[in-house]
Amino acid sequence: MATSDVPAIRLCCYLETEVIGGMEMSAATLLANLGQQYEVTVMGVSASVVAYVAGGRSGVRTRVVPQVRHKSNLRAIASHVHAVHDLRPDLLLVCLSQLYDAQYALLAGALNRVPTVAVVHCVLPPTKRSQNLIFRMLSRRVRAFGGVSRSVCTATEAELGLRPGSVRLLYNGVPPVSEASGGPPPGGTPTERFAIGAVGRLVPEKGFDVLIRAVAGLPGAELVLMGDGPERAGLEELGRELGLQDRMTFTGWVEPPWVARQRCDVLAIPSRVEGFGLVAVEALLAGIPVVASRVGGLTEVVEDGETGLLVPSDDPEALASALRELEVDSALRAELAERGQADARRRFSVEAMMSAYDRFLTG
Repeated sequence: MATSDVPAIRLCCYLETEVIGGMEMSAATLLANLGQQYEVTVMGVSASVVAYVAGGRSGVRTRVVPQVRHKSNLRAIASHVHAVHDLRPDLLLVCLSQLYDAQYALLAGALNRVPTVAVVHCVLPPTKRSQNLIFRMLSRRVRAFGGVSRSVCTATEAELGLRPGSVRLLYNGVPPVSEASGGPPPGGTPTERFAIGAVGRLVPEKGFDVLIRAVAGLPGAELVLMGDGPERAGLEELGRELGLQDRMTFTGWVEPPWVARQRCDVLAIPSRVEGFGLVAVEALLAGIPVVASRVGGLTEVVEDGETGLLVPSDDPEALASALRELEVDSALRAELAERGQADARRRFSVEAMMSAYDRFLTG
C-alpha cells in the first residue's frame, strides 16, 4: 500500500497469452518485487495466466477479458476498451510475447488516454502487412518500449522505425532457488547415463526436434524434455523413429522452479528463435552448464567458451558435438558451471531487473 501522504500509482499489467512461459514468469517476478507505492491490477485473456502472474503479490486485483480472435470480433475489442476505462490506471504495462501482439490492449490505452509502456520479449515478422501498419500506428501512442535483450531492442527499433537506442534494455531477473522449493536438488540422484535436460513449450521455434536428432548420436546420453505443447506427439514419434524411446522422457509441465525438481548434467537450448532465454539463466544460477543456439538473446546470456557453449541453430551435428564435449569432460562442465553461475548472479538478479524497471516505469 502507498503511504498516506503519497498517492498510490495504479498500475495495470496486461498479458494476452494463454499459457505460462518465460514472459509470464518474469511478469510475476516483476510484480512480486514492485514497490508498495504501486496498486496493481493484472488483466489478461486467460484466468489461469492472470492468477499465476498476480499470485506472488498480496492485494492484486484481477480482470479477465475475452481473447480477440479476429479484428471483426468487436465485442471482445470493446471489452478491452471498457476494462481499461473501468480500471482507470495511471499506467498501463503491456507485455508482448512477441512484437505485434496485444494490439487491442494498446488500442484500449490510446482510446482511454492512459500512459502506456510496452515490453517486448521476442520479435518475429508480422504475419500480415495490415498487422504491421496497425501496430506501428498504435506504437506512436506508447510512451516507451522496452526489450528483454539487446537483440530484441534493436529488432524492435528496426521494425517500428524507432530511433536507435530508444528501446530500453530490460533483462529479466531470476530469483534464487531456495531449499524450501521442494523436489530433488539439481545434481540429485545419480544415473549411469549423461543427463541432458531441455525446458520449454513444445513448439517449432524451440528446436527440440534438432535436439532429439543430436541425442540420437550420443548413445551414452538420456534426454529429459520438460514442458508441453502442440508438437509433443510429433516429437515423441521422432524419438521412436530414431530409437530413443528408452532414453527420452517427456515430463509434461513442471512446476517452477524446474531446477529444484529435475536433475540434469547439462541444459540444452536448441532454439531457432529466442528473445532472452530465461531457462538458460535458471540453469546458470543453479550451476548447470548450458549448450545453446547462437540466436537472439541467448548470445547475451551465454558467453561461448566462458559461461557455456554456443552452436549454430538447426544443426544437430554441431549440437551433438558440443554435448559430447561436455559429456566426456567433467572438468570443463565444472568450469563453465562456476563461471556461468557467478556471471548470472551479477547480471540477472532480481535486484538488477527491478532497478531497470524502476527507471522504465517512472521515466
